[in-house]
Amino acid sequence: MPMIPKEKIEEVRTRASIVQVISEYLPLKKRGANYVGLCPFHSENTPSFSVSEEKKIFYCFGCNATGNAITFIMKKEGSSFPEAVRTLARRYGVTIEEEDGKAADEKAALYHVNRLSLEYFVRELRGNDGREARDYLKKRGYDPAALSDEDILGRFSVGFAPESWEGLTGWLRRKGVPMDSAEKAGVVVRKERGHYDRFRKRVIFPITDVKGRITGFGGRSVDGSNPKYLNTPETAIFKKGETLFGLSQARAAISKEGFVMVVEGYFDLLALHRHGFQNSVATMGTALTPAHLRTLKSYTSSVYSLFDADEAGKNASLRGLDLFLNEEVSARIVRLPSAKDPDEFLSAEGPGAMKKAIDGAEPLIEFSLRELGKRFTLDKPEGKGRYLDVSLGYLTRIKNVAERDHYAAFVASLLDIPVSSVYEAVTGRTKGNPGKTYNPGGAAPVRPGRPEGSNLKELTILKVIIRHPELFDENVSAAIEAFSDGRLKEAGRAMTSSLKKKKPVEVSELFGEFKDEDTLAWLASELMKDDDGFVEDPRKMLDDCLKKVMNRGKLKETTEEMIKRLEESGLEEAARKMRARAEKGRLNKRRSIG
Repeated sequence: MPMIPKEKIEEVRTRASIVQVISEYLPLKKRGANYVGLCPFHSENTPSFSVSEEKKIFYCFGCNATGNAITFIMKKEGSSFPEAVRTLARRYGVTIEEEDGKAADEKAALYHVNRLSLEYFVRELRGNDGREARDYLKKRGYDPAALSDEDILGRFSVGFAPESWEGLTGWLRRKGVPMDSAEKAGVVVRKERGHYDRFRKRVIFPITDVKGRITGFGGRSVDGSNPKYLNTPETAIFKKGETLFGLSQARAAISKEGFVMVVEGYFDLLALHRHGFQNSVATMGTALTPAHLRTLKSYTSSVYSLFDADEAGKNASLRGLDLFLNEEVSARIVRLPSAKDPDEFLSAEGPGAMKKAIDGAEPLIEFSLRELGKRFTLDKPEGKGRYLDVSLGYLTRIKNVAERDHYAAFVASLLDIPVSSVYEAVTGRTKGNPGKTYNPGGAAPVRPGRPEGSNLKELTILKVIIRHPELFDENVSAAIEAFSDGRLKEAGRAMTSSLKKKKPVEVSELFGEFKDEDTLAWLASELMKDDDGFVEDPRKMLDDCLKKVMNRGKLKETTEEMIKRLEESGLEEAARKMRARAEKGRLNKRRSIG
């Protein structure tokens, strides 16, 4: 891929609104000068992810993830640096000339193949060959000719793959798509005699990412042939264990309702959306994964599970408890009596009964603890002991103190023992692990404080110069060389390089200067904190800090060393002034002695 000119990278970085970019992936709320949200890079319930439009950087106070708009795209999309720059360039109208005239990168090519494939599938559903699929949809309760059903089928771009070995293959060839690209997208299969269609005689559901780009397809056989469901294989843009069907259509409703409902099947999802429950998504026929929950946590911290009401569905929900505890997600289970799945339930009972079931959803941890009790004889001491031992494995992993207190009391009530006994058992289970010590009703653990060796005066100098680059001079350069904190010195030197070129300091651009991720994360955390203390008189604050940095007692033995470093850095004037001050100090000292 061609090299991108440095000036174009700077133009992209300057034009891109980091708040707009990140808001496409997770909800952000204004808080003071910054925006906050749940971190997309680690599990949390309380927002610690902060975004500064002014500084054009993001920082997570929980996991120390940091960067600018370009590095966010790289982390979230798994893109290379050039891919991320080009993505933002297209978004913000920055023209980047392709020096070799080659086509777009592989991922863009796969999206292109999928868009063309969808055109084919939608056309086939409405054509003569689509009658069998239309009849099948009518049996499932959907009439493509009815306005309401046409709307729901159209919103999800439902299509049909006819019983043809080369229908889609021929369509893509006529559109100029190389078969290698079609094969990489997973819509065609290569055999010895050539390529043929992967999907045949199936209702097709396009799978999209949060931006609405088609990443793959799911197909349901219309004649009962196996496999009943067939998905796109894993590709560069489609990962089954990370994908949620319907997320792009559900995002707004999830934010509005404050929770998301998760089901297993395509038709379960269509039924929920059709009846007004649009805050719903579906897994790709798999159990929920950590990647699914991390995606959903960008929109809500509350997940309602609507899996099948049979024993297998119940067991799947119970197995999911470990996952929810690990990811710190609040989970509830919606129990649907008299029906196997949400689609059948809605057909039989209607949306009113579904709403009642949702309103009565039980916390998964409570449901699990109750179901667990059925496996033991709780009227005998041995059974109580075994139940308590197993339940402690769940209680000790609930990080929220109030919730843990509640469920400790719940377990105590089931066992008919004092709640203090459960507290004692929890404390004993976590003994020797301070990070998990149980403190009922106590405060949350305190985060580690500022890193050792940090210096407020040195940090303030950098903050003032970032906001007021016109105050930069050789005295500031000299002070930076005198910094005792190595991280701040590295940051100051990077800033000095820009300021000497008469360029304003771009915080997001500075991030490209650091090799040490710890330095980068620490600097970001400091810069994201409130820094209005010097607004009234920045010159006075800067002068005070410069004086204290330059006159620290520890400089006495290293003055000659400092002067030498300034001279080697090309700061002759600053070195001369320092030598003069040192000389004056020595003369004054002699006079006072004499």
